[in-house]
Amino acid sequence: GGAASHLPTTYPLSLLADAGPVKPAAAFSWGAYQQAQAVPKSEGQRRYHRQLSCAEIIVALGPAGTGKTLFAVQEGLQRLRKGSVARVILGRPDPTGRADEEEEEEAKTRLLTPLFDAITKVMADHTAADALAAARLLETQSFAGMRGRTHEAAFVIVDEAQNASLQQLRRLSDRLGNGSTLCILGDGSQPDRRVGGNWSAGADGISSSIEAYAKDLDKARETGMQTKVEVARLTNDDIWRSRPAREMRGFFSQIDSEEPAPRRQRLGGGAGELLRQAVAPSSARDATRQRGDEGAIYENRDAHGRGWP
Repeated sequence: GGAASHLPTTYPLSLLADAGPVKPAAAFSWGAYQQAQAVPKSEGQRRYHRQLSCAEIIVALGPAGTGKTLFAVQEGLQRLRKGSVARVILGRPDPTGRADEEEEEEAKTRLLTPLFDAITKVMADHTAADALAAARLLETQSFAGMRGRTHEAAFVIVDEAQNASLQQLRRLSDRLGNGSTLCILGDGSQPDRRVGGNWSAGADGISSSIEAYAKDLDKARETGMQTKVEVARLTNDDIWRSRPAREMRGFFSQIDSEEPAPRRQRLGGGAGELLRQAVAPSSARDATRQRGDEGAIYENRDAHGRGWP
């Protein structure tokens, strides 16, 4: 769908706070907002759109610009307007390693702003998210805030889920109450966290938590359970953010595919080896750097050769 003409750069800080106990919704004037309909433009987006309409639990993986967030937000708001759900809940992984409150708020803003931007596009008004929250139709919750809660008649969207651990993602599934839907969105190739809780202990050593969770759902579908479980895998062919974004993503993916075997293999291990390096005493790391050998060259790079800050 087309972008709103004037997207805000900031949103009210009240939107960032974890919602408290569930309260009855207040009156909301849907007629005051013009609903913009985003239309799928690729086969992958059309398939994802269909899956969103019927799934109770869905995980969507894919690069930025494929519509993961926009279509999930649009589906949630449509159900909210029809009365199929009582509220839309925006979930976020908890910030990690934040030393002060200001940096923590900055992390929350960064994680939630794409969701608010999607609401702005769908509602064609940058005040819509705040108005929905004031009417208690929209909540934001951290993973910590979700513990012990049951989400009844809610459309739950968790974005940037590649920054959550596999166990956190699994625990989200048992938060759902009757009439609720859970959407978990992310790009396994772009985790913000370093090695540790974000990485699965897969045989390849590079699978992220959201990719491992998607494999869990694939297996769950094979069991014949009644819960409607879906996995959407979007690719570079589904990028419609813009022509430059689509072409550059394809170009860099081609470069990655032409590179030799992952540098991770030169270290003789996967995530476990990287984790051991990350927690090694500083003196040991310094000694490795001084050697100037292959281990030092790639010591602070991930499985795809990208450098960590």
